[in-house]
Amino acid sequence: MSLLVLHRAFGSPPARAVLMCCHTLALDVRIREVNIIEGDHLTPQFRKLNPMATVPVIEDGDFVLSESHAIMKYLVRAYGGDKKDLLYPPALRTRAIVDQCMFFDAGVLFKAAITVLRGALLGGLSGLTKQNLAEIEAAYGVMEAYLQTRPYMAADWMTLAGYSTGSTTFALHGIHQVDSEKYPRCADWLTRLGQEQIFKEINAPGVAFLVKLLHKIWENNKAKNKTL
Repeated sequence: MSLLVLHRAFGSPPARAVLMCCHTLALDVRIREVNIIEGDHLTPQFRKLNPMATVPVIEDGDFVLSESHAIMKYLVRAYGGDKKDLLYPPALRTRAIVDQCMFFDAGVLFKAAITVLRGALLGGLSGLTKQNLAEIEAAYGVMEAYLQTRPYMAADWMTLAGYSTGSTTFALHGIHQVDSEKYPRCADWLTRLGQEQIFKEINAPGVAFLVKLLHKIWENNKAKNKTL
């Protein structure tokens, strides 16, 4: 295989999910940082790689792919080896549940997170809105239901769905904590993920960076709003 190149933003939950997948598969990956604040993703060079101007993006030789869930499925199918069936199970119904949880991550979880970030970066907001809180709480409620019958999202073990939903939920938890009384299964799941080495090494630093950055933007916006 050729050397993989991963274009990522350090604080990006989807990029962390892809990096955890790469780490699990023991893939040799060259990291190229994309500074979203500075607009690196809007340059002609980056848009040539990904017209959507989002991270992550991988280059595998002359093959370029964006969207974290598609990337992880590709990597597992191409280089999964003996871990392929664990991360993306071949059993029809189990795989369908993994896909369901990954679609939930893309359409609900990450949407809740990116709405908060865009509100701060582009909308001048200085904190969470009632709509933000409602969307995050609704997402936690769905995860609580998903975790009723299994210890991990989608299966009894870690799958790609765990990487994607886990990285996003930790970001949301840093923004608005999971209430362990309302969502005990979700809180327990986060605690267990947080104790896993791969989440400690790859996910936790990015979450801390993202939350610190968000609060800094909120503070700056609050100061600007006071002068208006």
